[in-house]
Amino acid sequence: MSNVLRISVRFLDPMPAFHGKRDGDEPEWPPSPLRIFQALVDAAANRWRGPQFIGDAKPALEWLQGLRPEIVAPPHHVGTPFRLSVPNNDLDSPASVWARGAEPVKPHRPVDLRTMKTVQPTHVQIGTWEREDALHFLYPLPSGGCPHVEVLKSAARAVTHLGWGIDMVTADADVITQADAVKLPGHRWRVVPVGGVPLRVPKVGTLDDLVRKHAAFLGRLSAGGFKPVPPLRCFDVVGYHSPTVAGLPTPKRPIAAFEIHRTIEDQERPEYAGKSKFHPFHHVRRVATVAGMVRNATAAVAQRLGWDSADIASRILGHGDGDNGQATSDDRLLFLPLPSITPNGISGIRRVLVVGPPGFDLGPLRRRLNGEELIDEDRKRSVAMLSGIAATDRNVTPFLAPATTWSTVTPVILPGFDDPDKRQRLARLHARTLALIWKAFHQAGWTEDALVGAKVEYRAIGWFRGLDLARHYELPPLRFPRYHVRVQIVQPVVGPLMIGAGRYRGMGLFARDE
Repeated sequence: MSNVLRISVRFLDPMPAFHGKRDGDEPEWPPSPLRIFQALVDAAANRWRGPQFIGDAKPALEWLQGLRPEIVAPPHHVGTPFRLSVPNNDLDSPASVWARGAEPVKPHRPVDLRTMKTVQPTHVQIGTWEREDALHFLYPLPSGGCPHVEVLKSAARAVTHLGWGIDMVTADADVITQADAVKLPGHRWRVVPVGGVPLRVPKVGTLDDLVRKHAAFLGRLSAGGFKPVPPLRCFDVVGYHSPTVAGLPTPKRPIAAFEIHRTIEDQERPEYAGKSKFHPFHHVRRVATVAGMVRNATAAVAQRLGWDSADIASRILGHGDGDNGQATSDDRLLFLPLPSITPNGISGIRRVLVVGPPGFDLGPLRRRLNGEELIDEDRKRSVAMLSGIAATDRNVTPFLAPATTWSTVTPVILPGFDDPDKRQRLARLHARTLALIWKAFHQAGWTEDALVGAKVEYRAIGWFRGLDLARHYELPPLRFPRYHVRVQIVQPVVGPLMIGAGRYRGMGLFARDE
């Protein structure tokens, strides 16, 4: 299992507040990776001087500036802004009067050279040191580990501030396992390609730019007059998102919708003349089969597009370092067969959704999947083909349009056994089943605030007419119990909604039920 470099920061104030700002003078939380990098550079420059900084600290900082960390941050809330009168550092005005041998009067007196400053602290909910409620920056380590851990540890222990000068902290650095990193308490902020909270991050060249800026600051006053210090230019701005922070907009998932048609060869056969173009699959017995065929077709398209084989294995095929060889990351594509919802109830699968992770560019795959044939692995031949449609198609919108009541069209596979020892009493069994359903919602990225006031029901048979008993559905190779689920949510939410252990392959899929 891979390791991570952890840089931990603890605020020293018993009631800590963070005053850092991001672009637009907005309160910044969590503190950006560039902010902790600048704090480390400052601490290292104070600890190692001249040649020692170049020989010891610079290689470590150059190595660190190319990594983008995951951030584990304690809960927070933005405080009420207030105004302060502060000096505006404009001593050039009275100095010009003093140079003439006169005493400054308004508006040149230092006491009058003040300005109003808006302060809006971010209050940090920190527990005791024993609870380890700290701010953590987790840097993924390559297979060779961290070659500069001792230098970075010494630099981190020399950090005194993060944010404004009043934001006093203590810091440390160490290498921990990924398993230990997962157990750290707090909200987990990860980089998302689109959306999220914009935070500054260092990149290759940031350290050199900081050195240049420092040299310009030291030489700003010379015989030639005052030279303004140019701002830091070498950094990136990326979006960070945490699915557990209340009120934070969830980045939208890209969606590609397709109809499942007969192959061109089948459509040209005399026996199909005048018949529907669709090749429907049974909505109970063939869910996993359709998902698997579309997944394999997507993998073949990605290979033709030049994808790396490791990306195909993890992001499309769902392979990884889990207990059973499954992927453990949510940065994957979902393949969702859609049964038809008619006035008479649920019928065969005639459409399918391919859903990417937030910010993923699904365009190239969408274009190449249009017309792609689906291969039946048992019969080793093409049995259907995909035909692209809009996500606004009236047969797709029941799975995507906003609603407050949702019911499953395929059963939810629970993320665990509801009765592992076969001796649970009915009341305890019911409580455990509900707990596993809530766990499935959380694993699918639902935040606590989104579930406030939500009501959940579960049973063996679904709420839509035409559904079968949950135990009769063709399932992926998972042995966990499964139920049909209905959820009523206070505020309307947009689909697709899918939860449970089989959500990447069409199980646990909801449709609006209003």
